[in-house]
Amino acid sequence: MPTAQDYPENPNYGQGRYRRRIRLSRNGNTVHGELEDTNHAFRCAVSHDGHIVTDIQSEVLRIPFDTCPGAAEPIRKLIGLPLCDDVQELIPHTDASGNCTHLLDLVLMAIRHARRPQAEWIYDICIDDQIGAQAARSEIFTNGELTHRWQACNWEMIAPEALKGKVLYKGFSKWANTEFSGDIKEAAFALQKGYFVSSARRYNINAQAGQPALEHRDVMQGVCYSYSTPQIEIAKRTADSARDFSDCPEQLLTFRDPTFT
Repeated sequence: MPTAQDYPENPNYGQGRYRRRIRLSRNGNTVHGELEDTNHAFRCAVSHDGHIVTDIQSEVLRIPFDTCPGAAEPIRKLIGLPLCDDVQELIPHTDASGNCTHLLDLVLMAIRHARRPQAEWIYDICIDDQIGAQAARSEIFTNGELTHRWQACNWEMIAPEALKGKVLYKGFSKWANTEFSGDIKEAAFALQKGYFVSSARRYNINAQAGQPALEHRDVMQGVCYSYSTPQIEIAKRTADSARDFSDCPEQLLTFRDPTFT
């Protein structure tokens, strides 16, 4: 798993939790997607003709690197993909390193939502800070109803018992594709991605403003759009990009200015 031992520590880590909210809403032949969490904020609009994606527009609102807005262009390469009931079928047609990870996830979920009977679909993700070697709770709610509650420690499942020992990093897709299906699987993948991002709460991201992405090339090269060539050569950390939603989940998807306090 990625490490960032030279990042400045977050003095409040251990006292809060990571939160992410995703909202998908359909209006005619367009699905609007919204995502906001500690480190990111995006919107997208995916249009279709009932069979394939015909247009993708996106807004990159709050991001960790100044090169991230450029990811609004490569995501448009998904135009022409078929609508489907399982986004995992589309993964082979995508370029993970050439896209923003989180915008790509949002657009893929919007594509799948086009065929869902419900007009609106909301995921709420909450992951407690891990204290020492204690297991931390990870939860995802779908339209207000609990879908998954996991206990995990250092990227390994502790509970529920049926999933004990399964990994939450490399290897997750293999077992999760077998274990889950339908909306339950989509929620599991969304929770795993939240768990991945939640580790950023360990560090004081805002103290790194102006830091070049190149400083972490050995660990991060190729993991996403900004950490790939040529962006990694010029990317710098943005100011005031991280926010703490531990005790104010109602602010998620309000897309307030990141300098708001």
